[in-house]
Amino acid sequence: MSCDLKSPKAAAAIALRISFGLSLLLVGIAHYMSLEMFAEMTSDGLGALSILGTVWAYILPALMIVGGALFAVGMYYEVASWASGLALGSIPVGMLLKPVLSGVALPDVMPMAINAFIWILVYVWVVKLCTCCGSTCQK
Repeated sequence: MSCDLKSPKAAAAIALRISFGLSLLLVGIAHYMSLEMFAEMTSDGLGALSILGTVWAYILPALMIVGGALFAVGMYYEVASWASGLALGSIPVGMLLKPVLSGVALPDVMPMAINAFIWILVYVWVVKLCTCCGSTCQK
């Protein structure tokens, strides 16, 4: 059963999905536009795992772009959810690894981790609103 496009819930879901998708897409593009600085920031403070941070700096924006674009156009929600979820979920984990691996001060990374959790909350809301319509919803 598809959503009634005349309902306020459907209008809100579409606005949220497109806004989130385009925002995630633009953040991914911005990371590629300053890739050298982004790769340095990503790998900094990871100690022996810094090479993995550098590799992830090339993958993360691609996941954001793919997930964001698919959410924005409303296609392949499974792929959009996996790409976006993997990208966004890796950010707080990576940020909070830095104090454990190299002694970076926790207060220095907490704002970025909290920001990522806000993105994750919006991501969950987008997935719930955009993939759950009518009688197919689990209440």
